[in-house]
Amino acid sequence: MIHPESHIDWHRTVRLITAAVLLCIASAATAQDEDLGPLYMQPPYDRIVLKNGETVDVQKIRLPDGTRNVPAVLPAAGELQVRPLAAQNAAAEYSIPWAAIANIQLFDDLILAKAVKRTNERQFDAAFPYFSHLLLKAPQTRGLDTAVNRYLQQNAVAAYEAGEFDRALAILGSLYERNPQAPGLASGVNTVAGKIISKYLQDRNYKSARMTLDVVAETFKRLQLSVITNWRQRFERAAASQLDEASRLANARKYLAARQAIAQAVGVWPELQGVSELQARLQREHPVVSVGVLEQAPSEPVHRLDSQASERVADLVTPLLMEIRGYTAEGGAYNTSIGQYELDPTGIELTIELADPPGGEPLAAGLAASALARQLLNATNPQSPHYREALAELVDEVTVEYPQQVRIKFRRPHVRPESLLDLPMDPAVSELSDRGVFTVAESGDSRVRFAAGSTRQGAIAEVHEYTFDDDDDAVAALTRGTVDVLDRVPPWQVSRLRSTDGIVVDSYLLPTIHALVPTGRSPLTDQREFRRALCYGIDRNQIVRDVLLAGTGHSGFQTVSGPFPAGVELTDPIRYGYNGQVKPRVYDPYLAIVLATAAWNNVQKAEGVEDPRDATLPTLKLGHSTDPVARTACVEVAKNLNALDIPIELVELSADEMLRADELVDLKYVEFSSWEPVSDARQLLGADGRLGGASDYMMLSLDRLDLASNWNDVRGQLHQIHDIASTDLPLIPLWQTVNFFAYRNELTGIAPHPVRLYQDIGNWHIEHRTNPL
Repeated sequence: MIHPESHIDWHRTVRLITAAVLLCIASAATAQDEDLGPLYMQPPYDRIVLKNGETVDVQKIRLPDGTRNVPAVLPAAGELQVRPLAAQNAAAEYSIPWAAIANIQLFDDLILAKAVKRTNERQFDAAFPYFSHLLLKAPQTRGLDTAVNRYLQQNAVAAYEAGEFDRALAILGSLYERNPQAPGLASGVNTVAGKIISKYLQDRNYKSARMTLDVVAETFKRLQLSVITNWRQRFERAAASQLDEASRLANARKYLAARQAIAQAVGVWPELQGVSELQARLQREHPVVSVGVLEQAPSEPVHRLDSQASERVADLVTPLLMEIRGYTAEGGAYNTSIGQYELDPTGIELTIELADPPGGEPLAAGLAASALARQLLNATNPQSPHYREALAELVDEVTVEYPQQVRIKFRRPHVRPESLLDLPMDPAVSELSDRGVFTVAESGDSRVRFAAGSTRQGAIAEVHEYTFDDDDDAVAALTRGTVDVLDRVPPWQVSRLRSTDGIVVDSYLLPTIHALVPTGRSPLTDQREFRRALCYGIDRNQIVRDVLLAGTGHSGFQTVSGPFPAGVELTDPIRYGYNGQVKPRVYDPYLAIVLATAAWNNVQKAEGVEDPRDATLPTLKLGHSTDPVARTACVEVAKNLNALDIPIELVELSADEMLRADELVDLKYVEFSSWEPVSDARQLLGADGRLGGASDYMMLSLDRLDLASNWNDVRGQLHQIHDIASTDLPLIPLWQTVNFFAYRNELTGIAPHPVRLYQDIGNWHIEHRTNPL
């Protein structure tokens, strides 16, 4: 063997060795083909770098000591046995003198070199899988830790320069986990975190700015960071300034602005001293209740038995003269919030004794009585926009006995005349209400603010309704205390809330009926055969059992065959209008297809198609509200019908759009509160009712119902109306639901099982809680 210090002989030896090796391989190429995929995914090999600059790629080597640990100083004598990758005989071994070898690059070294090259080229995404492979498969690779740290540093710098500050901070966090003592790490964190916080503050997103500071402090615990100390001091000063402003606004009785200032102070620095005390003061002087809703009310809410969102808010801003508050064996139990009423034993005369007006002025009482009398007379005037046909046929005269009595004389007795007096109060009358009347003070996309009038009767000064797009978010808001009440809790969320401390879950007293209502836009829905097809084509039992109830056992959920409540039990008095002999149509997809095809043929013939052969039905638009029960149910309805080639396109509508859905969709999913069938039947099924287009037979039955003088006759006529509705199908009845609501126990005064959420708002009281919305 030639000693490496003999210059001339050494070069000759290298040339001979290289020639010998190259002559024995099939190809002169020594580098692996990148087209085979990333290097770390190729079969492993090692690379011998000769002192003459040439390289030879070989099968994985074993060093003389039996390991693959390449020594820092290679042996000066001896030979290394290798198997070149490109040799014709893969098993053949060749010898390379150690004196000819400059260095040995193991396969892991080659992968690391690729990763470093990609890093230097700022191809960080391309370098990442190389580093990831080494960290997982070969963490002991020489120089790996240094290379990874350098990769993270350069990647963080590149992200910062690109304005991706959040990403840069995350990368620095990874570097900190690997090497908390990395040079320049603290300076980099200070710079990047400062940029992120400054950007949030520019957007007035105080909560995110503070959360960023908290995350930085927690993530980089062992670093001495000036950004934490400096920004904490700035946050505390800013929050204290906001709290001072809130106190000033509270002293000026600008309560809403004071609450907003407190919210900003808390958003900046929740631990600020004095917040809780000022919040308690505001809640005492100007109590506010926050209500979470899943369907925002329409811009002009009115009392409608086919719109739960409109009915909810109308009950707050325009209370009814007579309100149903419970049920007896003979219809609803009613109450008036403006005084007391009495029906004489003959059933011919009803007297309303108005409450004393604020201040006890007799003149004010007389004006209110006159206003009520005018309102009643308007309801009996066919020329009035407030005309009520059934009331007009019943009322004979209205008189005022000053200062505060109004007498209504009827032409004949009615089994429940109070049910016909569910009129929105005239403003002059509503001032007497013991529950108070609210007005819409502010309306936005996610919040509507209602303020009590100047003659506020209850403790609550304002109600803020917050709209949630998702029921999980709404439940979380109630659990956190962001809202005090949820007006509706989907049945699948009830168990979750009942197991939450501090939350009361209750159900409304009266169930609601869910149905599909044709709007008249499509000639197909005018065909009774098609409406029957819809009944047969929807697996209503499965949807109630598996989707709405999701396996839970809440009572009162059931399929129905008509527009009136079936009650929670067979003995439920609200069931008086439901004909139990009329069974819901069973799921029969084959019959649905036959009926739908026949209906479409009828439509085509009516349009002049002599030989209709196109069996493809037009797509019908089904509109539904944002309520999660409606949304979920309509998804299932569409699945059922689309599977039968009855094309359905779902359209989600706002509350305002739902009120004019007849212009927008072909079918609408509606939830009815037909709680007093004896009076609601005409409002729903009459010629001018919500469904319209009543048949002659239906109109005759409604007339007979109006003339019924006892409850046996009422039940008989309502059962007949139910039977006709099941035949005519002005609506496609789906199911009945019992509806739930929930509230935090800081809120008191809500009666058990109310009919409507706001019916007892005059009795509500809210205790202070920390950091409300």
